[in-house]
Amino acid sequence: MPALAKHVPFSREPLAVGYHKRGVFLLSRVIHHDGEEELCCIAGTGDTMFSGKSYKVRLKLADGTEEDIRKCHHFKFFCNEGDVTLTYIRDDTTSHATTSHTKTLVYAGTKDRITWVVGGTVKDVTTPGILIPNIEDNDGDDAGDVVYYESADLLKTAVSKNLKTWKKILPPRVPHWHFFEGQPFHIMGALAMEDGIAVFFESTIKVDIVKDVAFQDKKIGEERFAKIGAALFSKNNPTKLIWQTELPLAELPWSELSKSAESFSFLGVVPSSTIGSSLEKEPTARFYVASHTAGENGHDTHEAKVGFFEFPADILHDHRRRIPASLKKSAKNPVIEPTTRSWESGGTFNPTAVKVDDKVHLLYRAVGNDSWSRIGHAESKDGVNFDERSKRPVYSPHEWFESPTEKEDEKSVAEADMIKTEHDHTLFASGGSWGGCEDPKATLIGDRIYMTYVAHNGSWPQRSALTSISVDDFLKKKWKWSKSMLMSPPGVGSKSAVILPEKIDGKFVLFHRIWPDIMIDTVPELEFGEGKVDDGKGGKTARWLTGQYAIRPRSSYWDSRKMSMGAAPIKTDKGWLAIYNAVDKRDSSKYKIGAMLIDLKDPTKVIARCRRPILSPDEWYENNGKPGIAYPGGAVDLDGILHVYYGGGDLVSCVATIGTEEMVWHLLKDRDPKFKLLGVDVSNEPMSGSLELVPELVPARRKKIFV
Repeated sequence: MPALAKHVPFSREPLAVGYHKRGVFLLSRVIHHDGEEELCCIAGTGDTMFSGKSYKVRLKLADGTEEDIRKCHHFKFFCNEGDVTLTYIRDDTTSHATTSHTKTLVYAGTKDRITWVVGGTVKDVTTPGILIPNIEDNDGDDAGDVVYYESADLLKTAVSKNLKTWKKILPPRVPHWHFFEGQPFHIMGALAMEDGIAVFFESTIKVDIVKDVAFQDKKIGEERFAKIGAALFSKNNPTKLIWQTELPLAELPWSELSKSAESFSFLGVVPSSTIGSSLEKEPTARFYVASHTAGENGHDTHEAKVGFFEFPADILHDHRRRIPASLKKSAKNPVIEPTTRSWESGGTFNPTAVKVDDKVHLLYRAVGNDSWSRIGHAESKDGVNFDERSKRPVYSPHEWFESPTEKEDEKSVAEADMIKTEHDHTLFASGGSWGGCEDPKATLIGDRIYMTYVAHNGSWPQRSALTSISVDDFLKKKWKWSKSMLMSPPGVGSKSAVILPEKIDGKFVLFHRIWPDIMIDTVPELEFGEGKVDDGKGGKTARWLTGQYAIRPRSSYWDSRKMSMGAAPIKTDKGWLAIYNAVDKRDSSKYKIGAMLIDLKDPTKVIARCRRPILSPDEWYENNGKPGIAYPGGAVDLDGILHVYYGGGDLVSCVATIGTEEMVWHLLKDRDPKFKLLGVDVSNEPMSGSLELVPELVPARRKKIFV
């Protein structure tokens, strides 16, 4: 076949992806050095790239003349059972004497994907949309043609029985008013599914990355996300809404798609059955994306970038029908309550847990009648009934950084005298106490139990501290804890430090909270403070938790405000199962509990996070002290049952359970899709001829789309 043009393309702009039977194709706009523009079509090859021959596409009007493709944009395909329909927006000049333009939604059909014939326009629709041709209802009758199109913050519809007369119908609000937070949304594509017609849409949102500075949010950056949703319409009545997403199908960071692209566009959605393979080797819906980077003269760069991500084919059914994972609260709650003992009369909450010698041991925060926090101990054979409890604290404030009555050896007398006393109520209060050892987190590693806690000496900032004890002394109740050390640097508020039970690549992995994120650090040894690291010059320097990696709140979900790790993760064959707590920016009065799955070999990678909390504070014992608090501190697996231990209302300790495998199964259902970048062969010139993939695309019954 002879080449149509001899000049080299200046740029290639991906426009839309469509499919037919087991073939997928990419429609692109080619812009040459001389300014000439033409459309071309390239066949795709499975998971690899669009590397087939590039053929010129002709877009003709009803009178046989060529469409001016320079005025055409927002191309979309709808493909179903042999039908391939193209819609796009055309900019029309209203008169020769003016530069004002109107926009028209145009639809076209084809027999071979090379020549497209315009069938008409959708009257009074001037925004991008997609035409769904005569989907048959359950009785085999023609339910009519429907166009779904964008309109500010609403999805609208227009229906026709003859493709000439269109009636606009406003369905129930799609998307939900809160879904895009006032941002514009765009139609990505549509699929005819067993349950109805699925219309997918997205919106790009910007989220500020912040850190705490003197109790104020300081913006240190921003990140862009694509928020993806869907609405399901009836095949019998295409304007009847069956269901729509309340939460996003995914919230995808653009940084995962490309670090250099300035903008993105969605090219379409296809079922994996048309491709021949998929990332997960199971039925999926694949979404194609193009990244755009400005080059010379403002045009896209010569190298086109196209990628895709996949959802399971049952993603909509899963969102509609699956009951989210939920922890079952014990009927014995609260399992630990305050006593008349002076050191734990004000609260016994936020417990951590370790399983040792076939028993569950709790280390809980105890607030005394002096309003200071200490650590108590309880143990149980079944994980629910805690029959043995310590009569005295097993760990008490004794260092300068956890008690204002203690003096730091290295501080001057003048500095030490400035430390406030425990009776000074101008101190910074935390969880019902004025200071001490708060919110322990325990991890069993080898023959030692490591306990981190929040060190609070009555002033801000609180800092993370670490101590440890041998398993032998622990079981004998000989509370010979190692000398505690601060883990976080001066001037940085750090809480909820959790140690992974195993080393990864020879290093300890620690999670901790620097507001509002879960931070991750790796260190060669659990030694912190000044003089712990060789500086390479014969001297010593400090080792602190600095926050090498971050797990950030998600803008659209229940963990949108702040979050922290709750307990030492539990190893499963699918990943590290981690329990965490979070607060929603839409309801900051409640602390809720969730779960995430972390990569076994790289704990900085989150495989999945639950879409919804697995426990919310709605029982009396979670609201009797400080209302709305469910704060996890420990998790153990007992014969395949995950036991999560948490504080209720900053007053009591509680437990809730779920099958460990069940929890992991739910998390895998909640995981976000992974992106894969494809190549597009731009070396081939557009050729004349017909695409060999499928010779006939439009069956006889659809020829009414042509004029």
